[in-house]
Amino acid sequence: MLQLIVIYYGPGLFLGNNIWGTGSRGRFIAVLAAFIFNYACYFSEIYRGGIESIPAGQYEAGQVLGLTRRQIFFKIVLLQVVKRIIPPMSNEVITLVKDTSLARVISVYELIWAGEAFIKSKGILWPLLMTGLFYLVFSGLLTVMFGRIEKKLSYFKA
Repeated sequence: MLQLIVIYYGPGLFLGNNIWGTGSRGRFIAVLAAFIFNYACYFSEIYRGGIESIPAGQYEAGQVLGLTRRQIFFKIVLLQVVKRIIPPMSNEVITLVKDTSLARVISVYELIWAGEAFIKSKGILWPLLMTGLFYLVFSGLLTVMFGRIEKKLSYFKA
């Protein structure tokens, strides 16, 4: 949430004008930029950890086979890295879906805000329950999808 605030309001404080523009389009672009910066860092850390988790013997085996560094990376290392990073990547994707509700901090009209607006206008509570159900179903579908991908990639496990 703090990153959204800093990315949207920070340039205006230092440069004297809002680089994102006015209106909802500028806010939406700022939210996209904030999420892209934030999750690019998380995903790069996941990939870094996955690459470092590959034993040195795998690289040495590729050299013994006469493969170039590029071939070793793409034909040996990357295939193992992808299998190892599926669980943390799935966690981050699900967190990203849930974090979209934080966009309301800089007044971006999002799902929960729409539900609350409907509650205020009609005085009924079910729209907010439906938004919660939407997040639950969407997170559940992502969990099942990543679980199947993980199971499909675990072909050497008994």
